[in-house]
Amino acid sequence: MEENALKLGSTGQRLKSAATKYFSFIGLALVVLIFEILTRGDLLSSRNLMNIFNNFFSIGLGAMGVVFLMSLGELDLSVGAIVGLAAALAACASKTSLALIFPVALATGLGVGLLNGFVISKLRVESFIGTLAMSFVVRGVTVWLLNGSAGIPVSQRVFDQDGVKIAVFVLALAILYTLFEFTPFGKRCRSIGASADAARQAGVRVERTKLIAFAISGLMCGLAGFFSLVRTCTASSKTGSAFEFDVLLAVLFGGISLTGGWPVKFRSAVIGSVAMAVMKNGMSIMGINGLTQQVVEGVILIVIVVISFDRKSVGVVK
Repeated sequence: MEENALKLGSTGQRLKSAATKYFSFIGLALVVLIFEILTRGDLLSSRNLMNIFNNFFSIGLGAMGVVFLMSLGELDLSVGAIVGLAAALAACASKTSLALIFPVALATGLGVGLLNGFVISKLRVESFIGTLAMSFVVRGVTVWLLNGSAGIPVSQRVFDQDGVKIAVFVLALAILYTLFEFTPFGKRCRSIGASADAARQAGVRVERTKLIAFAISGLMCGLAGFFSLVRTCTASSKTGSAFEFDVLLAVLFGGISLTGGWPVKFRSAVIGSVAMAVMKNGMSIMGINGLTQQVVEGVILIVIVVISFDRKSVGVVK
């Protein structure tokens, strides 16, 4: 009896380990299957695949930046506000020169990211509180700056072409994947997430690493802000609204734990972003309105956090 119990226990552990390892792939497969059935085959139709990519594109950019923060065990709730401010400042800069749109959007994202990093790493403010406060500040600046909305010439939609976005995404993916998986910086991020004290004792400059990670996240938000602007040719106080929750749900859906550390894999951000894009597109095809979609996403977020959060390995939720 005891031997059988041990075998069952061992089998259960292996199944649990496999489920954890392939959580993101299982989740993506289930999302695709469910919405393919609910939309009666319209989800994966050839005419709808680029719609999925357009949803995936912006979420993926944000998630690939945030994965560095998640590996540290940090959060960034200001990414949506950064996207909005980047688009707003780029729209304002276009009145001086159209050539300024792209660099201003990137510089805005990078600047706010560095400011976030300074607040979190140097002033020792918890990332949840610090970035939430920053989102309010940035949103306020955006509203004051726009006083309604601002636009750019329709000719700038040339940058919204599928070929341009695919090339940009592949380039960003290659650079950030290499940085995270194969460079000392990526290893430092995960070591800090595992134990900041141990990493510091090993010679890792924790504060500088966090500062750079927030800068990367901000830079990707600036890039997302640029493409949001050229897609609609308009920036408003609503630009980037709820983007932070789409990104957070994407990385969690991909299997990244809030506690960070060595288990964090870059691929999780990409797979989770695809799952989010499929889910949002599927609900749109089904005619579900935006408010109901937010309710569904909120419920899913709670469920994923309950499943994935490792309460034994952390004392304080950041």
